Amino acid sequence: MKLKLKRHAYAGRLIVFEGTDGAGKSTLIDKTVRYLHEAIGWGKVLVVKQPTDLSRKTRLFQKMMYCRNHEEIDYRAVQLLTLSDRIQHQHEVIVPALKAGKTVICDRYIYTSVANMESRGYLKERWFYEAAKHILQPDLCILAYADPALAIARITARPEEARRHLDEVLLRRVSEYFLRHAAGYRMCVVHTDRAPEEAFADVRERLDVLYRGE
Repeated sequence: MKLKLKRHAYAGRLIVFEGTDGAGKSTLIDKTVRYLHEAIGWGKVLVVKQPTDLSRKTRLFQKMMYCRNHEEIDYRAVQLLTLSDRIQHQHEVIVPALKAGKTVICDRYIYTSVANMESRGYLKERWFYEAAKHILQPDLCILAYADPALAIARITARPEEARRHLDEVLLRRVSEYFLRHAAGYRMCVVHTDRAPEEAFADVRERLDVLYRGE
């Protein structure tokens, strides 16, 4: 099955960054924010993340992040939690910003949910794809990609990740899923196994195309 997202005609732009943990999203987002602040103005850029803290702090989400025994979790419940969070966050935050002509930069988006869901073997969840039709199609989707071995090395080097259970097999599956479906979801793949400025040059090229003529 494939996502069929909702096109928008708002004045603003929606830019999303996807990729596994350790893929280099944060670095690309930071550089994108600085670039757009100079290009279109400080008050015209809003940075958000999904899932929001509202769902990240729930017992279910925390259990998924830190529990080694994932047989205790029905991943459909996680998807219900994060999908409702995404839809409400879109309604409360993203759409008003787009209507106001702002550029919204989102750290992770609905593609993360699909990649994790299908990588866990949930392949026929029609209810999910029906509900996801209410999610807005981004104007630009950047897929930060690093070889899974490099991504894992980056994650394990972070002190804040010490308590987290890292499912390396799952990370590799999700990384493979993203690459396999990048073209179908019109993602711009940016390889981050190089100097940050070199990787951001690919993002900057897409940004210049998106804002050309404004």
